[in-house]
Amino acid sequence: MPDKKLSSSVPAIILHGLLGSKQNWRSLGKAIAVRSSRKVYALDARNHGDSPHSSEFNYELMSADVKHFMNSQAISSAILIGHSMGGRTAMHLALTEKSLVDKLAVVDVSPISIPQALSSSIGYMTAMKEAIKAVPKLGIVQARKAIDTYLSRSIPEVGIRQFLLTNLHEENKVLKWRANLEVLSNCYSELMRFPSVSDYYLNDTLFICGEDSPYVKSEDYPQIRILFPKAEFAVIPGAGHWVHSEKPSE
Repeated sequence: MPDKKLSSSVPAIILHGLLGSKQNWRSLGKAIAVRSSRKVYALDARNHGDSPHSSEFNYELMSADVKHFMNSQAISSAILIGHSMGGRTAMHLALTEKSLVDKLAVVDVSPISIPQALSSSIGYMTAMKEAIKAVPKLGIVQARKAIDTYLSRSIPEVGIRQFLLTNLHEENKVLKWRANLEVLSNCYSELMRFPSVSDYYLNDTLFICGEDSPYVKSEDYPQIRILFPKAEFAVIPGAGHWVHSEKPSE
């Protein structure tokens, strides 16, 4: 995604959410690059997209992965943009490696613990594992339709199914999910809590929240500002948890 024609001392790094990938941010990332005249990198988290699978999975490790990427690209500081799981990874890096994070934008998540009842992702992963076993051996195009039909039994929302199906791919004529569903399921409870951090981040921080999403509540703002004193909050009308795909222009 980075364009050599774009020049800025501070690039932006985008971190996707659970079961997503860098491809989810391709269009919006390009728009950000053009409008801000800066390089924009979108990364795949471990166990997602094109990144390697690992049995170890938590925010501390994903934060270290981003730091490793920045070091490999000689990026001394960046603006971090993270959605959901990626937002928590970005927050953790900002709190533990302040000099690496110039500014922070967090999309529809906060450091406040998320009750498991609020998230449907564990159910999505169960359905995905069942679906790929249930469909007959088909080509990728036919399989996508068959798996979509299977998923529709438990996931009526077309947009969510389309999002999940971006994980489907064919490897050596075998259908697979790009996301490491076994590890993600096993580590799910770990993702519901934010790591304990005693420090705070003093640079500009923007929390972008979906009006119809339960993930960030106005009553949590004071507690969020303990860790992020300069936090500002933008609530996007009519948006749910996937703010960037539901209301990209806003």
